[in-house]
Amino acid sequence: MKTIAKSITDNVPLSQAYNQWTQFEEFPHFMEGVKEVKQLDKKSLHWKAEIAGKSEEWNAEITEQIPDHRIAWRSTSGAKNSGV
Repeated sequence: MKTIAKSITDNVPLSQAYNQWTQFEEFPHFMEGVKEVKQLDKKSLHWKAEIAGKSEEWNAEITEQIPDHRIAWRSTSGAKNSGV
């Protein structure tokens, strides 16, 4: 399995950065390859993306959420992935 790790540094207030990263349905507007994200409920997401030229779909769950500090998720079906 291929691992891709990326990080960014942004000079915005922490609350602004956290708020952007918790608006999952906005990801297709700024994240390459993400076609659609639907937040199904407070902790469940459905993703559609194009990865290496191939369409992929998966469900994910939010595993940790500390407001203005940290959000983590992992896939529960489909393409395996996770992020913090």
